[in-house]
Amino acid sequence: MPIYKYSTLDDPFASGGIGTHAVGINNAGQIVGEYSDGSGIHGFLFSGGTYTTLNDPLAPNFTEALGINSAGQIVGDYVPGGGFLLTGGTYTTLNPPGSVSTIAEDINNKGQIVGSYYTSGSNYLTHGFIRLSDGSYLTYDDPYAGTSTLHNGTEITGVNDALALVGGYYDGLNHRHGYFIQGLLHITLDDPFAGPGGTQAGGINNQGQIVGEYTDAAGHNHGFLYNSGTYITLDHPLGANGTYATGINDVGQIVGTYVDASHHEHGFLLTLAPNPPPPAGTTADMILRASNSSTSAGLYEVYDIGSNSLLAAYELGQVGTDWQFVGLGGFFGSDTSDMLLRSSAGGFEVYDISNNLITNAAFLGSVGMNWQVMGFGNFSSRGETDMILRNVNTGGVQVYDINNNQLTGTNFMGTVGLNWQFSGVGNFSSHGESDMLLRNSNTGGLEVYDIANNQITNAAFLGTVGLDWQFSGVGNFSGVPGETDLLLRNSKTGGLEVYDINNNQITGAAFLGTVGLEWQYAGIAPVHAAGASDLVLRNVNTGAFEVYQQPADRSFQPWPSGIGLAARRFRRRSADCTWHIRGSLERSAGASDGGVWRRYRRSRWLGYCSFGRRRVGGDLSDDAAIMHEQF
Repeated sequence: MPIYKYSTLDDPFASGGIGTHAVGINNAGQIVGEYSDGSGIHGFLFSGGTYTTLNDPLAPNFTEALGINSAGQIVGDYVPGGGFLLTGGTYTTLNPPGSVSTIAEDINNKGQIVGSYYTSGSNYLTHGFIRLSDGSYLTYDDPYAGTSTLHNGTEITGVNDALALVGGYYDGLNHRHGYFIQGLLHITLDDPFAGPGGTQAGGINNQGQIVGEYTDAAGHNHGFLYNSGTYITLDHPLGANGTYATGINDVGQIVGTYVDASHHEHGFLLTLAPNPPPPAGTTADMILRASNSSTSAGLYEVYDIGSNSLLAAYELGQVGTDWQFVGLGGFFGSDTSDMLLRSSAGGFEVYDISNNLITNAAFLGSVGMNWQVMGFGNFSSRGETDMILRNVNTGGVQVYDINNNQLTGTNFMGTVGLNWQFSGVGNFSSHGESDMLLRNSNTGGLEVYDIANNQITNAAFLGTVGLDWQFSGVGNFSGVPGETDLLLRNSKTGGLEVYDINNNQITGAAFLGTVGLEWQYAGIAPVHAAGASDLVLRNVNTGAFEVYQQPADRSFQPWPSGIGLAARRFRRRSADCTWHIRGSLERSAGASDGGVWRRYRRSRWLGYCSFGRRRVGGDLSDDAAIMHEQF
C-alpha cells in the first residue's frame, strides 16, 4: 500500500464561490478543473506548474473543464450552449441529437468522449452519452436507473481506452449508485459505508482502478478508490467537510476536491508512493486492521517500533471484510513474516510482506469452517511455518504444512477433549521444536504435547494452576537461551506470575508484580531491543499502552514513556480504548523483530511479526491471548 501525498491546487485567480475544483488528469500529469471569481466560473489547465484559464468563447462567464487525455484534448461544458471539445486551441460544441443541455465529462486516448445530457421531451431525465471517434453518438441508460420524472437518470463520468464506462444512476427509489460497465459486464458500485446519499463513480484509468465519492450515514462525503473489488476511503487531511475524488491516470495519480474546516473548496492532487523500508533501529512491527464498522473497513496498517517508540507508520492495503486475520509466519519461505487471512467460506489467503509492503498474495485452499485455527509452528520439522486446525465438534487436531505459499501436506495428529483449550506454542521440550500447550478449562491443568515430523511424540502434565490465573502469553522471560516460559495473570488482583518451562517441566516460578486491572494484556514482543520479551499492557479506559521490561531481578518495570501509542496519530487515527488484542509473534536476537496489532478502530490487535527484514518466527492464537515460538 503506498504512501499518500496530497498537494493542494488553488487557481491564483480563484476568489469566493466554489473555490477551485480539480476534476481530470492525464498521464503527463496535466490537470483540468474549474474555479470561480467575481465574474463567474472558469475552466483551467494546470501544466508544468502553471495555471491557464479556459473560457469557451461563447460563454466567458461559465466554462468547466472536466476531462483531458494524453494528447492534451480537453472536454467540459459551458452555459449557454452545451458540452465542448478543446483541441489545438479550437472549441467545438458537443450536443447529442435532441439535447437541450450537455456536459462532456471525460475523453480517452482514442478521442472517445462521454458525458450526460437531457432533452426537452425527457422531463429533465438525464441520459449518458458516448461520442465515438467518428463523431456519432450513443445513448446509455443504466438498466437499473429509474425512469420517472422524479429520478435523475444516468450519468457517465469516466471512460478508459477499452471503452469501460463509470458513472452514477438513481434507481426507482431515487437512491444513488455508482456503476462500471464494459461490454456485457455491469457492476453496481456501492461503497460499503455509503448512507442514504449513496455512491458516485468519477473516473477510471486503463488499469481498471476507479475513483469516486460516497456520502456516509451522517451526511459526510468521502472519496474512494476501488481496486480489484476493494474500496479504499480517501480523506484529505484538511478535508474536514468532505473529500471528492474525480479523476485518476494510469500512474495512479488522483485528483479531486476537498472542503476545509471553513467550508472553502480546494483542488488536490494525490500521489501514491511506495512505503519505505523500516528505519534503522526497528525491532518490532505492529499491524492494525480497521474494523468492519469503520470508514476504512479491512484496511491494514503497519507501524515500525524501536526503543519504545513508534518510528514510522504506513498503510499496507485493504482486504474485503469477509476475510479475517488468522496469523503470521514464514509461509513463503525464509524471508520476512507473512500474513494469513481466512474467508467466511473457509478459504485461506496468504499475503507476503516485506519492507512494509505487501509483495504478493496466494490462495492456499479451503477447509470446512468446523475446523478452526489453533496456532502456527514448525510442526513438520522442516523449518517452515505450519498450521494446526482443530475440529470444534470432535476435538480432532490436523496439521497443514505450508511452504512457498502452498499447502504441501497434511496429517491428523489425534483427538483431545474439548475441555482442553489451546494455550500456546513454544519450545517446551527443550528439543528445539514447536510444542503445543493446552489447559483444562475445568481444572486449570496444563499439558504439553511434543510435536515433531507432524506427529505428537510425547505428552507431559506440567501441573495445575488456579483458574483465577489466566493465560497471558509465552516468552523467554528466564533468559535461558531457547527456553519458552509461561506468563499468567490473576484476574482478581492483576498479579503477574512467570513459570519457567524446560524439558517439559515447570522448573521455577516468580511473582513479577501487580498492575491495576484497568491495564489489560496487549502483547509480548521485543519493543525496547531486539531479542527481548517485553510485556505490553493497554489501559481500557484511556487507550494508552505501556511497555514493561524484565530486568535481571525478574520484576517487570515500566518504561516511563511507554511506547507512545496513546499520543501517536497516523492519518487521523489514534490508539483509543476501542482497540482489542488478538495475538503476537516474537523473533530471535539479531533479526528485525516485528509485530501485528490488529486494529478495528473498534479494532483488534493482531500481533507482532517481522516485516522489515529476515523472518525468524512466531505464533498467533485466535483468542484474546498471545503466543510465540521459535522456528
